[in-house]
Amino acid sequence: MRTFLFRFIAVALFAGAQDAAALRQVRVFEFTVSSQTDPAVQAQAALRQVLVRATGARDAANDPALATVLAQAQQYVIATRPASTGSGTVLVFDAAALERDITAAGRNVWSPERPLLMVVLTGGPAAGAFETRRQVEGSLDSTANRRGQPIRVARPEGLGLPAAGDIAGDAALAAAERLGADAVVVGYGDAVPNGGTWRWVLTGPGVSESWNGSLEEGVHTSADVFARNALTYAAMPEIPVLVEVEGVPGLREYARVSEMLATAGGVRSVTLAEAAGTRATFSVVSRGGIESLQAALAANTRLERADPKAGASIAFIYRP
Repeated sequence: MRTFLFRFIAVALFAGAQDAAALRQVRVFEFTVSSQTDPAVQAQAALRQVLVRATGARDAANDPALATVLAQAQQYVIATRPASTGSGTVLVFDAAALERDITAAGRNVWSPERPLLMVVLTGGPAAGAFETRRQVEGSLDSTANRRGQPIRVARPEGLGLPAAGDIAGDAALAAAERLGADAVVVGYGDAVPNGGTWRWVLTGPGVSESWNGSLEEGVHTSADVFARNALTYAAMPEIPVLVEVEGVPGLREYARVSEMLATAGGVRSVTLAEAAGTRATFSVVSRGGIESLQAALAANTRLERADPKAGASIAFIYRP
């Protein structure tokens, strides 16, 4: 019975982790353009955006190192189809060929599996009339699409957060995680009606940054941070780490903790190694090993650091 339960939990965890990752899979190598232009112009316009999405660099389309790739845009197109909405055309590019040639040009490729960013807006235009809020959210969605950055836009009250004043980063992250997001950026727009800029605060596993800028910079700078961190992790060796977690009495808790570990920066895989009572031990393959994993989980308020009791490298107590 114990063996059967262990295997059942392991299979369920695997399925849950696969579903979570699929929600953040970005179709990096396709883009929608106007149907009113000729194929060569379409290919150039779409590839300019695809290079930005693929490299994570917002200026990739103007990068001299990628000029040869851009000049051969039509050669990379492998399929076209009508857009699902509107009158545009979706161009699909050869992902393997582009990854190869981008790398050959000395540039990096950002993995298509990307963190889901919760964008929380408060004050200024975010608190205005419905039409104004819709325009704000539409602008964010458009910017996110150009960068290949998955987002959800929310108002603080929809997450159980205060509608006025500063929002604590750990509280914002916990609220975002409850809805399946991996990081949260809070935009304060109180200064915008008077000609000022948005104030942005980004919080996530191993991430805590703030800046002032336009509405679009909320997404742009967040994507810059995620792409930079992904490239940093990619250069590190993959090291297995045993992680012990107390406070996981049932299948739901196993699945949630597994997802938290799997979505931490630099983590390549998570496997349930042992389950005993309310304690679970996971084998986590992390780029950079223990230190990188600890840093990536430092901002997670649901995982409280503890002393290992069962031979693991690091330990946590899960706080639902």
